[in-house]
Amino acid sequence: MRIVEPTPESTVQPQKKSKRKLPVLFFVLLTFIAGASFYLFALKEGEEVDSESLQQNTTAEAEVSEDVEQLERTGELRMFTDNEFNVFYNNLLQPDLERVENPPTITGNDEADTRIRSIAEARGYRLRSSPSATATLVTVDGYQLHAVVAQPWEELQQAAAEEGLSMSIVSGYRSVENQRNLFTSRLSAAGASVSAVAQGTADDIVNEVLIQSSIPGYSKHHTAYTIDLKCAGYIFEDFKNSPCYTWMSANNYEQPKKYGFIPSYPPEADAQGPDPEAWEYVYVGKDLLTQ
Repeated sequence: MRIVEPTPESTVQPQKKSKRKLPVLFFVLLTFIAGASFYLFALKEGEEVDSESLQQNTTAEAEVSEDVEQLERTGELRMFTDNEFNVFYNNLLQPDLERVENPPTITGNDEADTRIRSIAEARGYRLRSSPSATATLVTVDGYQLHAVVAQPWEELQQAAAEEGLSMSIVSGYRSVENQRNLFTSRLSAAGASVSAVAQGTADDIVNEVLIQSSIPGYSKHHTAYTIDLKCAGYIFEDFKNSPCYTWMSANNYEQPKKYGFIPSYPPEADAQGPDPEAWEYVYVGKDLLTQ
C-alpha cells in the first residue's frame, strides 16, 4: 500500500488557526484584569468614604451626647401648679421609707377610729410612709431629720440669711405614737369624747381638729423628710405673712426648689388634708426638680 505524505499546506493550516486564538484570549484576559482592578479600586474608595462618614457620625454623636449631658447639668427648675405639687409628691416613695398598708389605731375604739379616718380621708388625708430599719436620722437644731435633709436645709437657711432672713425649724420627724398623742390631746381639748365620736355626734369637732392636725399614720412628718419653719419676728402660725414666706414662695418656690424642697400643702391645691400650711416643706431632692 502506498502511503501519501501530507503536503506542507496541510501541516501549516492548523498552526495559523492557533495563532488567531492568542490575541482573543489575551484581550479577554486583559479585560478581566482591568475590570477586577476597577472593582477593587471602587471598593477601597467606598470603604474610605464609609470610614470617613462613620468617623464623622461618631464625632457628631459624641458632641450631641456632650450637649445633652451639659443640659442635664444646667437644667432649669421644673414648674408646678399647686395641684401638681401634690400629685408629684403623692406618687413619690423616697429612699429609706416603707409604705404603711394598715392604718394605726387612733383612740383604741374601732367605731371612733373608723369615723375619724372617714372624715380625715374625705378632707384629703392619706397614709404616709415611715422610715425603714436602715434609715439614718440625725438631729438638727434639736429636731430629728433624715440624714440627707440636713445639708440641703442648712444651705437653704444660709441662702435666706444672705437675704437678711432668719428661719428656723420648729418641727421635724414625728413617730406614729407622737402623732397619736398630739391628735387625741387636741381632740380632747376641743371637747370631743371618744364615745361621742363613735356615736357620730362630734363630727364637727373632729373636722375642726383635722384642719391643722393629722391623725397618726397620715402625717408627712412620719417620713423624716418634712420640716415646719418659723420666721424670726413672727409667730409660727403667721409664717404666711412673713418676709420669709414671700422669699420662699416667689417664682413658683424657686429658692426651696434650688435646694430640693417643695411646699407640703400649697395654698390653691384641692383637698389635701389640712388647710394650707405655708410653714411646711418636704425634701424631695434637687434631681427630681430639674428638667
